[in-house]
Amino acid sequence: MSVEDLIRVPRISAAAPCPTGGCVAYVKASHDAQKNRVRRTVMVTDLQTGTEREITPGEHNDEAPAWSPDGSMLAFVSDRAFGKQVWVLPFAHGGEARRITDGPGGAAQPVWAPDSRRIAVSRSLSEPETDQSSQNLEDSEREQTVRAEVFGLSNSKSTARIADGLLFRHWNSWRDGKRNRVYVIDTETGESEAVTPAEMDVPPISLGGSQDFVFSPSGDEIAFVANPDERVAVSTNNSVFVQKLDGVHPAGEARCISVTEASDCEPRYSPDGVYIAYLGAEQPRYEADRMRVKIFDRNTEQTANLTEFFDRSAAELAWRNDSEILFLAADRGYTSLYGVEVGSASGSDPAGAEAARAASASAGEAQATGAATDAGAGEVYQYTSGVNQSGLRLMSDAELVLTRSTVHDPPDLFLLTVPSRRTPELSNGSGAPARFDGTARRLTAASEALSEVKQTELESFWYAGADDDPVHGFLMKPPGFDPSAAYPLLLLIHGGPQSAFFDQFHFRWNAAVFAGAGFVVAMVNPRGSIGYGQRFTDQISGDWGGRCYEDVMRGVDYLLAAYDWIDENRLAAAGGSFGGYMVNWIAGHSERFRVLVSHDGIFNQESMSYTTDELWFDIWEHGGMPYELPEQFRRQSPHVVADRMNTPMLVIQGGLDYRCPVGEGISLFTALQSREVPSRLLYFEDEGHFVTQPANAEVWYKTVIDFVKQYV
Repeated sequence: MSVEDLIRVPRISAAAPCPTGGCVAYVKASHDAQKNRVRRTVMVTDLQTGTEREITPGEHNDEAPAWSPDGSMLAFVSDRAFGKQVWVLPFAHGGEARRITDGPGGAAQPVWAPDSRRIAVSRSLSEPETDQSSQNLEDSEREQTVRAEVFGLSNSKSTARIADGLLFRHWNSWRDGKRNRVYVIDTETGESEAVTPAEMDVPPISLGGSQDFVFSPSGDEIAFVANPDERVAVSTNNSVFVQKLDGVHPAGEARCISVTEASDCEPRYSPDGVYIAYLGAEQPRYEADRMRVKIFDRNTEQTANLTEFFDRSAAELAWRNDSEILFLAADRGYTSLYGVEVGSASGSDPAGAEAARAASASAGEAQATGAATDAGAGEVYQYTSGVNQSGLRLMSDAELVLTRSTVHDPPDLFLLTVPSRRTPELSNGSGAPARFDGTARRLTAASEALSEVKQTELESFWYAGADDDPVHGFLMKPPGFDPSAAYPLLLLIHGGPQSAFFDQFHFRWNAAVFAGAGFVVAMVNPRGSIGYGQRFTDQISGDWGGRCYEDVMRGVDYLLAAYDWIDENRLAAAGGSFGGYMVNWIAGHSERFRVLVSHDGIFNQESMSYTTDELWFDIWEHGGMPYELPEQFRRQSPHVVADRMNTPMLVIQGGLDYRCPVGEGISLFTALQSREVPSRLLYFEDEGHFVTQPANAEVWYKTVIDFVKQYV
């Protein structure tokens, strides 16, 4: 696969099955490197005929389709006029789409009420909201006026920003005094009102789910997620709230139903309205804590933890019926579909989770099987294994719409007939997980773009890492592989660090593109990776350069011993974010690699902690701030061993990266250059932590491949 092949692949997302059945709406994004543009449009595919049609043609961008519960209307977000606003298309009887939102802040994430008349949307507005007198100004003048009001500037021509606290910038943009709030709109009268508190972001700025505000089945309440803490930069306390409604108006005060100060997200009402299910962690300030499936009983106001003994982190909830919740979870390089019975958890109290932790003997057995051992837990079943999927959407009790991909096949929508239940099997250490699945029918055709591209199989392997614990990885050979030849190895190291490589199509670090350039590509999942049990994930914290580094290097040892067609004298390693950190750490501790690539990697742990946006991450990972634990930060910081860095390196940095800010990449490049180490800086002033623009993505891939080839 070439870079050009990758860029021309249409990107499928945001599946929305019609409630009346028969069709699915989704978003198709087309990337054009020559024009450096991305165009998103809403498509609808007919499930009976397999035909699809574009329902938002034009040069504008359209996304986030949402059906009214009666199936007569389709809401979506479009930038065709007045920024990104919500439009409604009368689908059943035809007609033109009409805009239902207006004003600053735009609108996003439309969610219909059960009456098919009201819609909840998210808007991002400055606080205090700007004076209406500025609405009639030209865009440039209005922007200047808004800036002056928000920051209290004496001269509206000034480009100054003022911050009086954290969190003043996030991910790749300044917050500029904005808050996310949910508004409910009457689509017939146009009446609307904010229904979430002005002092909290809804949806939250980070660690949220796929949808973090939803209506109750009766339509007289909305559940939403927000972080109520004053200093969100040091808090992961996303919490579930409920707000009574009177039409489009809030009735009374919002009430928190969460039972911990850890992160909660993705509330989902049961079809009968008795429960609210949500994903909930237990450990405050730890963003990678295992997410449990929890339910809040609206009658008894008690909370039950359904998956305390299930050693995988849940994601993407959907009620299959009133007694079973479906969810996805990472599992040994794949994302499997599971279900949990509500059963005896009805009415159980929060102490059930504490009782579960205390049941040590039965907990050991339950962790291996996923079975329930406590009144607060439900029985977990597994429905698929060895398949990578996301975007869980319920079509009926028996059928789901899911987005699926493999390392070779880009994401497409599939209609899955839910198979029979199995007992979960979660053991690490031998081969790929057994593959089992239901009947899955492909609904879209993104993979056809690569039908003529030559591919090689993805191999799964295990080896003994640090402490002799089993560590998993994937290996891909170049097309036209000849076992009698010798090939250079490109080792990819993932970010996070609490993340993983999957048998999944990746647009940013695509193994097939690198294999197509002539490399044997290895992707290992060392300590910190998800899908191998929570203990394995937890062991990265406070030990970035320890077990994880040993896992990575033992992985290289294993590959060289197992495959004699890998040339031990032509080794390369590349990674981004935490993967970039590990590349930098390797540079100061080993000279076995001929060339390294560090993308937005951490070079100085201390400066990183003082300039990053989400402080809770560094506080958890290192035990505090640098002024509290200076030696902890220096102990495993690559900048301390810069005097040992001798390997040629490509340093890549985004100018708008506020997660691993620009000083990290510039400092690393300066250190290498001052030591006269062969190095190159690839700098994107208009990119954040990820490279998203098509022209920049093309340059990124070609620069990485050319630089690595120069040395191996």
